[in-house]
Amino acid sequence: IGNLYIRDGSTTKFTFDDNGDFTAAGNVTAYSDISIKENIETIPNALDKVLNLRGVKYDRIDKPESDPARHQIGVVAQEVEKIVPEVVLTHEDGIKSVAYSNLVGLLIESIKELKTEIDALKAK
Repeated sequence: IGNLYIRDGSTTKFTFDDNGDFTAAGNVTAYSDISIKENIETIPNALDKVLNLRGVKYDRIDKPESDPARHQIGVVAQEVEKIVPEVVLTHEDGIKSVAYSNLVGLLIESIKELKTEIDALKAK
């Protein structure tokens, strides 16, 4: 099947390769404008949620052992779904995926909670 390239003249802008990887020459963004949001709330207990997540390293069983992309790091979708279901998607085939970029808000709020704890300890 081969790779699919989207080019602007001779410059490759997007690559979809036959390993299933997607590469963009620029930033990959998602709409985040306030005009498309309602019921906005700060994430509560963000640090507790982060502390319950588990970062893992693993080998993808759908890639050959000789493929350097077989060894990866990340999270397990089923574990994340129990803690932050908003970032997990279940596809038609039952395979789950994680919207890693959607974890950023959680990480920001957990850092702020840590900063508050550190400031309180320094004040003592």
